[in-house]
Amino acid sequence: MTETNAEISGRVWRLGDNINTDILHPPSCFSLDENKIRDGIHVGMKRLDRQETSTSLAENLVIVAGENFGCGSSRETSVRALFSIGVRAIVAKSFARIFYRSLVNRGIAPIECGGIWDKVNDGDLITISISGQCVTLGDGLRIPFAPFDPHIKMILDCGGLVSYLKKELEGRSLVG
Repeated sequence: MTETNAEISGRVWRLGDNINTDILHPPSCFSLDENKIRDGIHVGMKRLDRQETSTSLAENLVIVAGENFGCGSSRETSVRALFSIGVRAIVAKSFARIFYRSLVNRGIAPIECGGIWDKVNDGDLITISISGQCVTLGDGLRIPFAPFDPHIKMILDCGGLVSYLKKELEGRSLVG
């Protein structure tokens, strides 16, 4: 889903520091049913006293968060839930390690960028240039971020780990 030469635009959903995955997506909403998983994010947002900022599921969401985003359990359900409501990138000062990798595996770009949080508000439209390694805010301000590890970049280019592994099994060279 995420091609690292692509741009990701979306409405900001601004969250703070130490966002725990068990608060963001409660364990009571774990399921194989995508609707129940999606509903879990709405429960979590109420717990965090937040509101969804998109006008429709067709509009991408970009979470902008503080430090240690995704701490808590290492279950992948919260990542699935975020993807199901249209989150295509998360820009944070830092991520919990396992959550970061779960985002990559699902094809959601985890962008580590410390200089953005206090410059955006809920609902702002931002654009992320993966290849240009910067986030462009609505006023045109460009904020740089560090490049992805080459292996992480390949997985994101394929749209996530499952797509990456399928291409590997088909014998397509992904290095290049």
